[in-house]
Amino acid sequence: MNDQMSFELAGGPYAVTASRLALAGLEDRLDPNVLFDIRLLVSELVTNCVKHARVGPEESIVLTVDIQDHTVRVSVVDEGPGFEPPETPVSEQAAEAGSGWGLFLVDQLSDAWGVERQNGANVWFELQGRRDDASADSADREVA
Repeated sequence: MNDQMSFELAGGPYAVTASRLALAGLEDRLDPNVLFDIRLLVSELVTNCVKHARVGPEESIVLTVDIQDHTVRVSVVDEGPGFEPPETPVSEQAAEAGSGWGLFLVDQLSDAWGVERQNGANVWFELQGRRDDASADSADREVA
């Protein structure tokens, strides 16, 4: 299954809600556990757009979801200056700052992630779309 969806969302206080609503169309395409992780990570990244890049209601955040066979790649793009991914582990940085757990969650839950700075900031992550199928197969083998 190859499928790509893209949404232009208004920034500001309702951006996170809009991003979650935009993902509703994925319920019949992805494992529920993977979709839960995607919703959480998109919420964190969109929050970062609003909080750190100061994307207001008159500006846009572009959310793209690309489903390829067993991998889902999600991009969240704003027109802000972007940032360099931390060289220290994200968990250490978040613990020292007392906040910033969004990138920690992206780092922990995604299979890969990164930041690209071209025409704004593009923070992307990838998840294996069949994560639950693999664990169900191994559980079936253990029971049998």
